[in-house]
Amino acid sequence: MEFVKKNIGGIVLGGHIQALGITRILGRLGIPIIIVDNTNKNITRHSKYCKDNFVVKDNDLLNFLNNLGNSLKYNGWHIFPTSDYHVKILSQNKSQLSKYFKVTTDNWDVIKIFYNKKMTYRLASKLNIPIAETYYPANEQDLNNISPVFPCIIKPAVMHDFYSKAKKKVLICNNHVQLIQNYKRVCKLIPAEEVIVQNIIKGPSRNQFSACFLFLNGKSFVSLTATRMRQHPIDFGNATTYAEAVDLPILKEYAEKILRAANYNGLCEVEFKKDESDGQYKFLEVNTRTWKWHAIAEKTGTPFLESYYHYMNGESISSVHSQLNASFRHALTDIPVQMKLLVKGYSYALRKKNPLVNAVWDWADIKPWVFEKFLLLHFIKNR
Repeated sequence: MEFVKKNIGGIVLGGHIQALGITRILGRLGIPIIIVDNTNKNITRHSKYCKDNFVVKDNDLLNFLNNLGNSLKYNGWHIFPTSDYHVKILSQNKSQLSKYFKVTTDNWDVIKIFYNKKMTYRLASKLNIPIAETYYPANEQDLNNISPVFPCIIKPAVMHDFYSKAKKKVLICNNHVQLIQNYKRVCKLIPAEEVIVQNIIKGPSRNQFSACFLFLNGKSFVSLTATRMRQHPIDFGNATTYAEAVDLPILKEYAEKILRAANYNGLCEVEFKKDESDGQYKFLEVNTRTWKWHAIAEKTGTPFLESYYHYMNGESISSVHSQLNASFRHALTDIPVQMKLLVKGYSYALRKKNPLVNAVWDWADIKPWVFEKFLLLHFIKNR
């Protein structure tokens, strides 16, 4: 194959579901893959497509990549991030790392617009893209000057730093007293200028949607829209457990508008939620990388990674926008979510559409599934 002759491989930062998807998709194309993760308790290192793996603590990642580049062994290889932290490291140091690698992350002056949600929401509002009513209190006293609809949420402008400390994405406030209490709690974890108060978008998890892209030079080359029907936790999830392709042109329209305004280039997922109170699809955030369930692309006929690989190698690529029906499921996390949704009486709890992409199970690459079961207690403890 052409890929094998070139021998230009991929360096995947991270080792769980998202990384496994990247490794398998590119590995099946004959592209050699290595992974770099902050622990050896991951499943991707056991994939037959993983040629080597390195355990590197987050604080040492940049030095490791520079040393890896100086070794020349992986000169010209593509680097794929799987977390916001990876995106930040790659984008802020792109000029240096690009001496050795093909960095798939955009420049920091673009990434920071989506890394900091205060900047993101202000851009969305400027473009008349619907968002939930949002407030940016400057201090505790400023909470008396806003009028959110209770229950509301407090969330961080920068998710990675907050989640690593709080182990949750948002704090729910049922009244003004809780709003003040949670504000004080959050300000002990992050700077006050990063605190956001926002109305809750009404609707169950089946109202979560995404528009996904390979977006380059102001144009969408590969695109897909889907409903992220089930997630963990079920209300304010940090991981999709079941996703299903749907055709929603309005999401592409909104997403392309904000990506074009930011001059974004690369792979991304733009998240929305349909508000049952007014029927609008309201913008949530942009993930400037691949997303957990991106492996659905193998069944929907949307070659995000393959096309980007060609593009980064200086080759011409064609636009692909005709998606096929398919779904993605991570059984290990989806089963408990299904049980909770059944108890709540949601009819979509057991929904499954074929063809289905299994997050981990694969007869041709079975070891990651086996080791996922061995690592189950570790995953539960650290979730």
